[in-house]
Amino acid sequence: MAQGLECWNAQGVQVVELGDYNIRYMGAVSLNVTAGTTTAWTVPFANMRPNGWLAILRTTQWWNDFYCIPGTDGFTVQYLPTRGTYSGTLTFDVYKYEN
Repeated sequence: MAQGLECWNAQGVQVVELGDYNIRYMGAVSLNVTAGTTTAWTVPFANMRPNGWLAILRTTQWWNDFYCIPGTDGFTVQYLPTRGTYSGTLTFDVYKYEN
């Protein structure tokens, strides 16, 4: 159950709103990357939405090289450096959150 705190002053103006989120693990998905081929990939994930979802790279080895953009029924993985990519299999954990 989400929790939070809301407070109003004597004039009825809200002065504090602190919310909490429930986060739920939805599963994992892997992406095979081939060296030097591209810098963006679309990864399917059923029922994923652009809002309220996260895809997080599981390994810390490449956290600074890749980021994820949630979309409808999947997410986009973007490779940040301008040079070509390297070969490997990346695993992403997918979460859904709501407040």
